[in-house]
Amino acid sequence: MEDLTRQLWTGALPDPRAPGRSLAEIAEYPAALARARALVGWDLPVDLAALRARWPWSIDLARLSVEAEGDLAPLRAAVAKAGRRHGVLARALWSQGLTDEALACLDTLDPASETFAEDQATRAELRILSDLSADPVPGPRGLHLSLIATWRREGGGALARRLSLEAAALPAHPPIWSWLIDTFVAERDFVHARAALDGFAARVPDHPDLAAARIRLALEAEDWPGARALLDAQGERHAPWCWNARRHVQHLRCLTDEISATDQPDFTPLRQQAEAALRLYPRNGVLQGLWLMARELTEDWDALARDLTGWSDARAAAALLLRLGLPDAALAVLDRAAPAPPDDAFRACLRRAEALLRKGALDAARAALGPLPDAAPLAADHAYWAAEIAAAARDLSAARAALAPALATSPTRMGLWLTAARVAFLAGEDATATEALARFRALKTDQLGAPPEDDLRDLIARDAASPQPGPGRAARAFARALPAFRPLGGPPIPPRIAHYWEGPRSAPLDRSLRAWARLYPQRLYDAAGARDWLAAHTNLAPLFERLTQPATRADLFRVALIAREGGLFADLDEYPRAALDDWLIGAAAVLVVEEGHATIANNFLAARPGLPLFARLQTRLARTLEATPQPYPWWHSGPAPLTLEADRDRDTPGLRFLPQPDYDARIATNLPFPHKRGPGHWR
Repeated sequence: MEDLTRQLWTGALPDPRAPGRSLAEIAEYPAALARARALVGWDLPVDLAALRARWPWSIDLARLSVEAEGDLAPLRAAVAKAGRRHGVLARALWSQGLTDEALACLDTLDPASETFAEDQATRAELRILSDLSADPVPGPRGLHLSLIATWRREGGGALARRLSLEAAALPAHPPIWSWLIDTFVAERDFVHARAALDGFAARVPDHPDLAAARIRLALEAEDWPGARALLDAQGERHAPWCWNARRHVQHLRCLTDEISATDQPDFTPLRQQAEAALRLYPRNGVLQGLWLMARELTEDWDALARDLTGWSDARAAAALLLRLGLPDAALAVLDRAAPAPPDDAFRACLRRAEALLRKGALDAARAALGPLPDAAPLAADHAYWAAEIAAAARDLSAARAALAPALATSPTRMGLWLTAARVAFLAGEDATATEALARFRALKTDQLGAPPEDDLRDLIARDAASPQPGPGRAARAFARALPAFRPLGGPPIPPRIAHYWEGPRSAPLDRSLRAWARLYPQRLYDAAGARDWLAAHTNLAPLFERLTQPATRADLFRVALIAREGGLFADLDEYPRAALDDWLIGAAAVLVVEEGHATIANNFLAARPGLPLFARLQTRLARTLEATPQPYPWWHSGPAPLTLEADRDRDTPGLRFLPQPDYDARIATNLPFPHKRGPGHWR
């Protein structure tokens, strides 16, 4: 079989049916079953009907028919005839979303069956995963199931308390320790994830899952050099066709970070490695996700989007379509999703709600979430999106109500604390916002091993709590009361658009350029072109040349250009999906109030020439950038100073302030361009 795996690693087989035909020459059942399992795992053609005809009693061959063909009938018949291994049938039914039938087939088990204990344990597991009561199961398997039940009933906090109380008595049962590590990572509880790793190492120091767990925690701590050293220490470094799927996953994650750290990342090797790994493990969902990520980083997004419409994993396809700025396409894919197990079906609802939020349909997004699930981890996921939707609608009491129980049961979920901090900031609860950010920073420090740098959240929360007026207070004023639009007569905003870009152009960037060019006459400036324009029309060219960050150069240039010539300006990670002309009618300027902290965005601007707001902003930016050796773009040249100047003119006729949902209804924002993974991306 190693020769075949080496062939698959190198490329597609010249005759994919050849390995399946060789099965006819195998007379012994165990050898035939092993070969059939391997071929089904590689997604190579196998005549399973012929094999079942030779061994009609084989439940394992019938199970392969479910995996390869989605056909449950042979497995139903084989289990019914044998009167055993009902758990195998139940899991197959469960995988296809037939939850009630899966549970029903385990209701009446025969204690005399040779598989009674295993079937009984499967029944307990599926009932726990259905959030139903379950009979206790003896031994380490039962202890493992009880830990799963605690997590689902009470959340990550309760699971951490159990580990602290019971760690010394937990057995040397690798599945328990591997599950604990994975679950605490999912909860973003790195203190207890590392404690579980230590417990695993103390009990089973030579287990192969232990090395994989160490690598995973290194990757989660963003320590890719450490992860690479651990991967290389596993041996067979130059024989990847011998690796298991998990090692391929970890290698690809590490390779992504390694490529991202280069000055001009080229992700072609990542895609090649992902494609090779998928030939060996085509049914592995994590590898499929990494392959899709590699495609996102290396190819034209329009072509990728067309391929995704027929992708078998609807949730994965929808997630990527959202990253490409296509919420309607994501919704269409979800509409065609096959039935799935309960947790996966719930997560599809979350994905639908996210897609509706990304297109600005807040009421529909709220309805798509559905009722709060019973399982605490899922309820925490539900709470996050419920709070995000409520915050976007500026229903801050609803956002707080959604977050409170989730923060109690899942206290290490960093995303919940960030949303809580933002909601408190918008509500004017500065002490609560500061406390939530401190909690986030402590959790992030646990993850990385060092405190994170201050970012925009820290800066704006600190500013809002200051007695001096600043961007924080101005932003909060926009959050509390969006100024009404009063149209003006006079000349319209010039219907032309400008962009700024430095460095190599990627396929996603060219896609955005094409989309904007379909709407308006377009100009693209690079550093040299912007400098020349500034030299011809302002006295800012020397300052522009001294600036070292592309973001600050872009910020200074866009404001000067809009102040003098007017028109539209958009960053190229903004992707328009609909016409914008009605926004410009009667408007002296069109500004977007960001969903995050209600600052005024500068990734999209539209204005008439000579607007005092932008003239003042140009002066402010020049003064600030002259005096600041290492400016933080968001704070010194981007949304923060723009928010201050816009607040001065908030009641001026002709200023159209768009809430983020209205903007999202037409423009996808902040798309994940490949360069954002590397050092060339500014903060």
